Amino acid sequence: MIVRWFFAVGSALAWIGAASVLPSTVSSDSALVGWASGASVAAELNAEKLVIGVPSPANAMEIERHLSSAPHRAGSAADYATALYVRQRLQRDGFTTRIKEYQVMFTGPLHESLTLLSPRRVNFDMLEGTPGHHTKWELMAGPPFLEESGDGDATGPVVYVNAASKDDLAEIDARGVSLRGAIALVRLGAPGAGGFRTLDPSYIAYNELRKRGVIGILEFMEPATTGYGGGATWPAGNYKNLNMAERMGGMSPRGFGMFPPGDPTSAGKAPVPGAPHKSWDDIPHATIPELSITQATARTLLSGMTGKVVPSTWHPMFEFVQHFGGNETVHVQTKFERRLKTIWLVFGDLKGSEQPDSIVMIGSHRDAMTFGAIDPGSGTTVMLQDADAFHALVAQGWRPKRTIEIASWDGHELGLYGSAALIYENGPQLRKSVFQYINTDQLTTGDPFVVSASPGLYAFMQQICDVVPAADGHSMLGLRDQRVDPLLNPIVGGSDHQNFSYMLGVLSTSNGYYGAFGAHHTAEDNLDGLRTYDPGMRQAVITAQVTAIQAMRAAGATVEPLRIEEIPTQMLKDLTALQATTIERTNGSITLTELRTALIAYQSAAHATDVAMQQAETKGDAAAMAALAAKEQASREAFYRSDGLLENPYYHTLDRVFTSFPEIVFAGGKPETMKKGEDRILTAIAEATAALKT
Repeated sequence: MIVRWFFAVGSALAWIGAASVLPSTVSSDSALVGWASGASVAAELNAEKLVIGVPSPANAMEIERHLSSAPHRAGSAADYATALYVRQRLQRDGFTTRIKEYQVMFTGPLHESLTLLSPRRVNFDMLEGTPGHHTKWELMAGPPFLEESGDGDATGPVVYVNAASKDDLAEIDARGVSLRGAIALVRLGAPGAGGFRTLDPSYIAYNELRKRGVIGILEFMEPATTGYGGGATWPAGNYKNLNMAERMGGMSPRGFGMFPPGDPTSAGKAPVPGAPHKSWDDIPHATIPELSITQATARTLLSGMTGKVVPSTWHPMFEFVQHFGGNETVHVQTKFERRLKTIWLVFGDLKGSEQPDSIVMIGSHRDAMTFGAIDPGSGTTVMLQDADAFHALVAQGWRPKRTIEIASWDGHELGLYGSAALIYENGPQLRKSVFQYINTDQLTTGDPFVVSASPGLYAFMQQICDVVPAADGHSMLGLRDQRVDPLLNPIVGGSDHQNFSYMLGVLSTSNGYYGAFGAHHTAEDNLDGLRTYDPGMRQAVITAQVTAIQAMRAAGATVEPLRIEEIPTQMLKDLTALQATTIERTNGSITLTELRTALIAYQSAAHATDVAMQQAETKGDAAAMAALAAKEQASREAFYRSDGLLENPYYHTLDRVFTSFPEIVFAGGKPETMKKGEDRILTAIAEATAALKT
């Protein structure tokens, strides 16, 4: 799962607060969401019983061994080998397969070094693990890196800048601490900061640091949230030990809306072989060296720093008081490879019997920062086990009504390059044909089981989780009738679903076990690590069962399996926090009160539509369902703008991009832009409401 996107939206999400979870109100004995009651429902439920028995721990581990035995970054020979393996598995299961090639800008480290020159000399080991006692995995993975780093050779005093937010840097200025000619030590994941980046997107932090004369950047993860402060550390537990560090995007001057999703050198065009690309030098990029360092390296540097004491909220979870520093001199070197490489997208189709041009797509990326046993191997393992399950069903005479397509993305860890490339090449066709997108990526890191879904799909997903046996023998995790409900969240970003959700407006989900994952983008995301994160491969089996049934129900549904009232209900919940902060930021000039009034009217119309749909489902009245579904589709279309968002023309959904009300949230606090955004969403809500009332 890519983390650069969390950097880009960190301040916006911190602004509106965490999204509220909507409780499900659907009982397990209700009619299936989106299905007309009748013989087809009974046949579906019988088929699901067979599917549940197909995924197995042994099969999951066999797939993992083929995928995750070697590092396979995008465009590498090992990456291509995994593409061939996925194609072979899909062909074995009777899918019609194809491989689609694109050429994208690859970024990877050639050389990195960090040396403390004074007051004492330390040549830091750039590999993860215990210096001098590295495992085979750590040696094969190579050193951690930040993809956005510039090439550079910098020597200067190291200064601790906390998260390098605007507030942090204002505090540094107020304390009289100079950053000119300094190497900035940046902390990620501080408690309460709301994600990997704290209060400001990385491009703001980068530009502010450069404005103050910073010549190099060192990033480390906060141990209180990602390391020993969270719980037992690797290899005994799920959290990072002091000698682990992530491979990440890093900082750059590119901001939200400045570049289209995907490869920035392709400039929003499909990067088919032979297509022109911009030079890396022609786009804004980092020009100073950046390194991802272990908590142990950060601790060594911080322990020797003197000078003024930093604010109490800046203290990482180390046992000593932290200072701004400036007394230690470090030498940083980075050299990166940047060139076009081929990536390989693999597709497998199981043609639908009635609506072959309507597609339920299951997608996972295949490229990894290191070995990728969990990120993304667990997702590909789920997809391939689902292919096995569908193959078993076909042998019994089953066929999906809609086409089920399995998509193995590449170039994901570079910036969602593969899925974006496909959309640039085939966007209008995909927008018309993809009925539902199911993302599988990084799925097996321990309790809880989480469903992240487009608002409107919560009830649909709850029903699916109700029929899948959990590890304890009950259905998926439930509080009622001895079951624990899965956590139902609105979908955000960080994986390929965001391109389908926000570029195309496709209903999407991303479901799995999302516990603490300290091995994320480290050398420890390997086959041995599966024993820690998914002992017995039970999570891989259960997630495959959920995903298979989801695809079957979506592929066989009479109409889109939607409860449209969930959309305005989620927006109203998100509006509560947004309204308070908007009033504060604009000194009361924008109150968003009209939005609340409009959403209440939308919610009322949506509720009436849902009641009518449930009645039609129960009666088995397919014609009435189709008429209601047409209204729902027109209502959802009201939020799609072909000209895109005000701050990003490549995303098109006014109701949600990472969060509700994106044109207000991503306005950068500019009242005039916020007002334009409010007016546009008000118009969309009015159109959405009217569509339901026709």
